[in-house]
Amino acid sequence: MNILFVIKSMAVRAGTERVISDKMNWLAEHGHRVSLVTYEQGNHPLAFSLHPDIMVNDLDTRFFTLSVLPFYRRIFEFYIMRNLFAKRLQRIVDETNPDVIVTTTYSLKLATDIVRLSTKACNVMESHTACFSVGKEQDFQDKPVIKFFAKLFDKWYFRSVSSFDLLIVLTDGDGKDWSRYTDNIKVIPNPVTYYPEEIDPKKIYHRIICVARLTYQKGLDMLVDAFAKIGGKYPEWHVDIYGDGEDKEKLFAQINRLGLDDKINILPPTNNIYQEYQNSDFYVLSSRYEGYPLVLNEAMSCGTPCVAFRCKYGPEDAIVDKESGLLVKDGDVDELSKKMEWMIVHGQERLEMGKKARLSAARYKKDVVMQAWEQAYLSVMKTNSNH
Repeated sequence: MNILFVIKSMAVRAGTERVISDKMNWLAEHGHRVSLVTYEQGNHPLAFSLHPDIMVNDLDTRFFTLSVLPFYRRIFEFYIMRNLFAKRLQRIVDETNPDVIVTTTYSLKLATDIVRLSTKACNVMESHTACFSVGKEQDFQDKPVIKFFAKLFDKWYFRSVSSFDLLIVLTDGDGKDWSRYTDNIKVIPNPVTYYPEEIDPKKIYHRIICVARLTYQKGLDMLVDAFAKIGGKYPEWHVDIYGDGEDKEKLFAQINRLGLDDKINILPPTNNIYQEYQNSDFYVLSSRYEGYPLVLNEAMSCGTPCVAFRCKYGPEDAIVDKESGLLVKDGDVDELSKKMEWMIVHGQERLEMGKKARLSAARYKKDVVMQAWEQAYLSVMKTNSNH
């Protein structure tokens, strides 16, 4: 099978980039021909290493640079750049002759250009974030008139999804949301990068961990507020947040204002995150929404139980409440604080949860999950050839 991935960029060390890299590497290792096309990578290095047989090209169509232009100029330049995108991508498709072309909902604005390519390839779209977060309607919840027009725009914007031969989503909940736009949906979770063969079953570090981009979506402001309510009662405990992003200074200011400088640390992304999971007592996910929070499965694979909001979507797929972790009412900071305190106080129960979490995470081992992804690509090829 010859698969071409078309991705905005692979420059950021984030969950989507990591899992796509893992998938491409697995497919290349298992005899498939894999190519990667980015279109906004520029001169940035790839965030994750790729199999040497994977061919990489960048189209150098950096649409994000248009945001500084006046509105009408931006529309004109977008049209010019979009044509350049289609022309350059067509050239690579002609050279590689793929069986399957894969892109993500992050590239929805270019989806029609991808499905109109002159090629025999099947087209697969993957959703790595919640459906509602892709559109504009959610941005105007308190403005009914604008929200109405935003909803109409989203309906028009999402129409291209139905042109794809298959949409792969990570959760049933997200699949239900996308079903308004297409019937060709398959639900497959993402695999964990690594499943440790051995862990420390009796770990006590007095350490809470979180791994996330420092953005509004990840809700780290709520995590800080939640820990502020209990941090003074447990002086030996602290929180380590691994990540980078636009809200870094805002979070530093919040931590300082609450007098938590010696209790909450913001650390840069690390290449050894699985060791950090293992050196922690429990994980907290405070996201406002997710496509699927793979970090939960990663932490759980290390025997680290999790406390997570019941946000859209994923935590309820990964965690069995009060067995492999604790689920919290979406956005309820007070309840998050109480569940974190429960984890701190109930050491033995926490360790038992960690054991169950690790067993649960085995479902997401790479060789298990990637066979489902491989079969999805093969099945869409077979279906297309029968038409």
